[in-house]
Amino acid sequence: MTEQTVTKQIAREYYNVIYGAKLNFASFDTCEKLPSIISFLSLVLGILALSFESFNNKILASFLLIAGVVGLMLKPREMQKEKYLDAGVKLTAISKKLELLHSQDSLPDEERRQQLGTLQGEHHAVLQPTPILLTSWFAHYKLFSEHNNKWFCTELRLTWKDKIPLTLRFTTTILLIIVLVYMNPYCFFSKSWTWIQEPCPNGCLIEKTIESTNQEAEVILPKASLPEE
Repeated sequence: MTEQTVTKQIAREYYNVIYGAKLNFASFDTCEKLPSIISFLSLVLGILALSFESFNNKILASFLLIAGVVGLMLKPREMQKEKYLDAGVKLTAISKKLELLHSQDSLPDEERRQQLGTLQGEHHAVLQPTPILLTSWFAHYKLFSEHNNKWFCTELRLTWKDKIPLTLRFTTTILLIIVLVYMNPYCFFSKSWTWIQEPCPNGCLIEKTIESTNQEAEVILPKASLPEE
């Protein structure tokens, strides 16, 4: 094992440890802040519904119901928020030791490997509760936006694909496709176009449009001229 390999091993272990710390902190923040945000929004929207008729609708009622369900689902997690905080603090302390070890280039290989093994044992000894759903997105934001990540990104050659979770990219792509499909006036789900009425003799297609008065008007493409006798 060369010096460069030991350095990369330290950087990789640091990344695993600091990401675990951010994931636990993200779960703690979710348990700590999200119920208060849900309660505040529910109270504000409830007051608006009493004051304005436009807010008294099924959409608002559905939103308040979903917010209530989310709040109930977070109740068991709130009992573990201190565990999330404790695990995050312990992992952060280990990450600082790894960062210091990474900077000590003058130490012999064998000594660095021994210290790395000790810190890996401390890492595995930390009890981490199950993270809350979707907090990995928040953890990536904390790690790559609020933390000094340049040195281990350079060491491990991390790209934007490593900084943006795969589930977030997949969800964003699906939502973008849905928006484009419903915004495109030529799509099959559009209310302004009805596709392909019948084929023309010369191989073209007749399209049928619906005017604003809801009267159908056929747009017939010119037929191919017949040769004169």
